[in-house]
Amino acid sequence: MSSTDSVRPVGVHYDGDLRRALIDSAAGMIAECGADKLSLRDVARRLGVSHAAPAHHFGDKAGLLTAVATEGFERFIEHMARALAEPAAGPLELLAHLGVAYSEFAETQPGYFDVMFRLSLLRADDPAYLDASDAAFAALFATIERCQGAGWRPDQDTRALATAAWSLAHGIAVLRQQGSLQRHYPDPSRASVKAMIVALVDE
Repeated sequence: MSSTDSVRPVGVHYDGDLRRALIDSAAGMIAECGADKLSLRDVARRLGVSHAAPAHHFGDKAGLLTAVATEGFERFIEHMARALAEPAAGPLELLAHLGVAYSEFAETQPGYFDVMFRLSLLRADDPAYLDASDAAFAALFATIERCQGAGWRPDQDTRALATAAWSLAHGIAVLRQQGSLQRHYPDPSRASVKAMIVALVDE
């Protein structure tokens, strides 16, 4: 579907939660054209509302992208929680679940994923954004603690392990999303993501 297919006629009253609709519209457009090309005017035009509507709710583009990123982290936490609730034979499989779920989120929720970590585009000191991003890292930290409790590198610094695990999962997800992974690793499937993570974290 092109970016113009769902545009509503300007001037038609928007019946519903406009703030919610603006976030949804922005996320959809980011998935199509990227955050750098997004404009408040285009988001408003797609919904058929005044070009001043996004500014009224979010102030500026950074405010809107911050709202998208905040919701992205909230969705991300739920997605990871579902993945980590799946049965795991041990810490290695649990870490593999984590990495696969990370890549899956990047693949299925690009409109959110593409702005969640781009602090230069956001209001990085926004309290809601900080709370959501901190909660995501806290969930990862707790997972690493769980792995250490099951015998995986129990004597290593937990924060260092959590940061390294995050970097590994994020790097694989981004390379896979951008098509670079396939140049050096011919199988970019989620099963392959699991194999790569196990190969690196296995002792």
